[in-house]
Amino acid sequence: MTTSLTTPPAPALDERPRSAGSRLLPLAGGALIAGSLLYVTGMAASPPADSMSDADYIASLARDEGRTALSAMLLHYGNLALALAWLAAPALVRGRRGSRTTIVGALLSAIGLVTVTGMVQFDYWTGAIGSELDQATALALFETVNGSVGVAVAGTLTLFGLLGPVIAYSGLARAGVISWWLVAPCVASLVASMATPFSPVLFGVYALVGAVPAIAIGLRMIQRSRVEATTA
Repeated sequence: MTTSLTTPPAPALDERPRSAGSRLLPLAGGALIAGSLLYVTGMAASPPADSMSDADYIASLARDEGRTALSAMLLHYGNLALALAWLAAPALVRGRRGSRTTIVGALLSAIGLVTVTGMVQFDYWTGAIGSELDQATALALFETVNGSVGVAVAGTLTLFGLLGPVIAYSGLARAGVISWWLVAPCVASLVASMATPFSPVLFGVYALVGAVPAIAIGLRMIQRSRVEATTA
């Protein structure tokens, strides 16, 4: 009696299972949408300050510790979800056109937004020193920490979180994934926020306008995943 070992035939092209990466695409799309909404809510929930000075900023976070904690948590996880989701954006590009720009923008976005998640944690500390210490001591301590080299470097990296999405949107538009007009809400909200004193509700509106292209891309990721699932 002999035993023959046979190699099973390779599956046909249309029967091959989907890759793990393609299965993650709808999760990334959902994270992009959820992260955007968390960020909008976090901005709207931020404690209002009397002015842009450091002293008033500390006082605003110390005034309502519950609101400070809620805002910081929403912003932390919103930025974290966005940072992870952006890494999947280049998967939407087919071909070389716009691919490099999208990859650069996605990487800058991920680095910048992950850095923001850490910086937001300072809100808990800032609110605590504002409530536990006298105003002069709290302000001196805050300025000492903010003046350190490490915080300066981290603060610079957070700018990638503003610049990166604009670059990624441009790459995706060049690749034909989204329309060019979707770049406008992001740029407009960014410019408006730089030219306007901080107000939670107003900046929440800015964040909502700026989230339009991110939500559109998230929906496109989910749509692409469904199309690939039906043709797999």
